[in-house]
Amino acid sequence: MTRKPSYYRKTERLLYDYKTYGSAIRNLEAELEEILPKVSTSVVKLGEGTAASPFRSQTEDWAIKRIESPRAKRILRLLAEKKRWRQGIKEVRQQLTDEENTLVWMRYDLEKPHQEIWEALHMSRSTYFEFKNKLIKKIARYLGLL
Repeated sequence: MTRKPSYYRKTERLLYDYKTYGSAIRNLEAELEEILPKVSTSVVKLGEGTAASPFRSQTEDWAIKRIESPRAKRILRLLAEKKRWRQGIKEVRQQLTDEENTLVWMRYDLEKPHQEIWEALHMSRSTYFEFKNKLIKKIARYLGLL
């Protein structure tokens, strides 16, 4: 058996993970909320701070450090990535035919075995794998992986 191209493996991983993106995004947002400073209103007297920034405070410095921390940057990057892939997969699935959607749903959402899918689609084994390979390539192209 030959090794599948990287775009193929990446596309399949994204399709398998699609059903978890909602909870992953909520968890990342909750984690980000924990580390980002809470917004509060405070009164700043004129003349406080430095010449460059008359309204600078230790609290502001602390907040900036937290927002720019490696952990916050990592969470923000993961959050943007998950949202981007979720939206891309959602859009591509709307463009698929009923037969293509059935294959994606059975294989990647329900994780059914190949034989069960080709029987449900009334295909031979070889036709099913040709169809699946073309479908993965189509999805990868749409997602910008090709």
